[in-house]
Amino acid sequence: MIELIYRLYIRKLEKEVRGKNVPAHIMVITSFKEINEGFNGVRSFIRWCDSFDVREITFAINGNASFENLKKLAYRIPYRACIVTENTTLEKSGEGRVKVFLNALSGRRELVQIAKELAEEVLEGKVMPDAIDEREIEKRLRVKSEPDLILRANFELDDFLIWQSIYSEHMFYDVDWKNLRYIDFLRILREYQKRERRYGR
Repeated sequence: MIELIYRLYIRKLEKEVRGKNVPAHIMVITSFKEINEGFNGVRSFIRWCDSFDVREITFAINGNASFENLKKLAYRIPYRACIVTENTTLEKSGEGRVKVFLNALSGRRELVQIAKELAEEVLEGKVMPDAIDEREIEKRLRVKSEPDLILRANFELDDFLIWQSIYSEHMFYDVDWKNLRYIDFLRILREYQKRERRYGR
């Protein structure tokens, strides 16, 4: 009886969530250890996102994660994936509509790289100083789109996509990848839908 009630509740919640706006881009602050050890939950999360038309997922990876380890992880993901590190960007093809970013590049470091790149192009005469504006910076970002929703475990500021995430919604949610349930995913979307996004207004 309890199992039947649980299934009916999930069906009701799913119907409610599907009828409203969902985030196009979700970023999750996590670590390589967490997503590697809880990979089954990560794979389910990506599949659920794909089924709800979430177009991009960024796993912002805290701590030290080597490119080779990220590459191995990316090839375990059956969907399109892109690895972003300080020195490398590598994309792989895959199924579905969602695109997954494994991002180990800090936002501050990315902006420093862009500043150096622009300075070199100015010296080479490729870019005029007066032509440098937000668009010149944004077209050099590794992850172009702005996260609509950022899932994070605590109130500490994280150094990921700092240019892109200025208007993102932040949700304090400690994702347990080993025990993540479909109902947890639906509740995350429902909480996002309850919020009124102001985009700086």
